[in-house]
Amino acid sequence: SMDRLDFTKGIPERLEAYNRFLEKYPEFHEKVVLVMVAVPSRDKVETYITLRDRINELVGRINGRFSTMSWAPIRYHYRSFPFESIMAFYHCSDVALVTPHRDGMNLVAKEYIASRVKGDGVLILSEMAGSAEELGEALIVNPNNTEEIADTIAEALTMKSEEQRERISVLQ
Repeated sequence: SMDRLDFTKGIPERLEAYNRFLEKYPEFHEKVVLVMVAVPSRDKVETYITLRDRINELVGRINGRFSTMSWAPIRYHYRSFPFESIMAFYHCSDVALVTPHRDGMNLVAKEYIASRVKGDGVLILSEMAGSAEELGEALIVNPNNTEEIADTIAEALTMKSEEQRERISVLQ
């Protein structure tokens, strides 16, 4: 999950959906990590400071609830990264979770697809992202429906490699 810290990105709702996923699918505990990068944005504006604090609290609550001695379910980074590092994150991710409430093209989705040089991976994409219309092979979700997102994460993680290759091929 890679976003600029902004209200339109649906980051708190994404975290709530991941929390629901962990509740509903305990078989994935110690097997899945959500790597969440939130690039600082308007970090001197009070409402954005409040949003940042809410996200910090959610990450802490989820990690506090589900972590074990050898596993934390969320790796949260509130900072920017160089493009090469971003590409490495995409390349190493089995699933991209892109669930904004409102967005234009959402280049994160397209960058993730471009990174899939082995033809694998699954894109979960908000129906509210502008790119959703042209990226129909993604798993399309309502960004406000935490239950649907939780189930879609499980679907993405268990998707057969043949289906992943077919979907990514069309997306590319």
